[in-house]
Amino acid sequence: MTKLSKKELKEPDILQTTTTKIVHYIKKNRVRFYVFATAGITAGIITVGIYFYWDNYQTKAMQIYTKAQNNMLKNMDDPSVSDKTLKTFRELIESYPYSWSARMAHYHLGNIYYKKGELDNAIESYKKFVSLVKSDEAGVKFLALTSLGYCYEARKDFKTALDYFEKAQKTKNIGFESMGYRNIARIYELLNDKEKALKNYKIALEKNNDPGMELFIKRKISSLS
Repeated sequence: MTKLSKKELKEPDILQTTTTKIVHYIKKNRVRFYVFATAGITAGIITVGIYFYWDNYQTKAMQIYTKAQNNMLKNMDDPSVSDKTLKTFRELIESYPYSWSARMAHYHLGNIYYKKGELDNAIESYKKFVSLVKSDEAGVKFLALTSLGYCYEARKDFKTALDYFEKAQKTKNIGFESMGYRNIARIYELLNDKEKALKNYKIALEKNNDPGMELFIKRKISSLS
């Protein structure tokens, strides 16, 4: 064990000196210290409170979303089930509008309305979803934009339908590329633009990974060539 020199023994301990300085500072600036300390503690409490509130908020929203999903899976062809699911999704959006679940509810509402033939409501729901979604790794934005294309195609508004199909192709669409190009090609067919229809069917064939669609696309290419 190393012995301390007389000089070192006489020198004040660094920790003790620092502590003394801090105590003196607090005494001299007591009011300021308490204000800052109180503000820090309050900010901490608020942060923790917000975290737990938001976690609870998202959890409750997810519970309602799961309930609605289960209703959909029971029997999609039963109108009473669809109406019950619509009501549940609406309640979710109204009660927890800022949750992830509410955002997805807009997309599912669009699907239900489309199936019921309520195109105006379907369009409104899909557009609401698209306006809310920021990043999309699952490709749901692609599906929503594509569904908007289907809605306008059903209305015979082919130019607007084409616009949405093309917008869909610019989003995350891994696994859906061929479908997207088929949609664009079909609209060009309806617009009597055979050249662009043929071009997009050829790309759709290149991107195709569905054996069941291969013969259909080849027939389209053959009829337009």
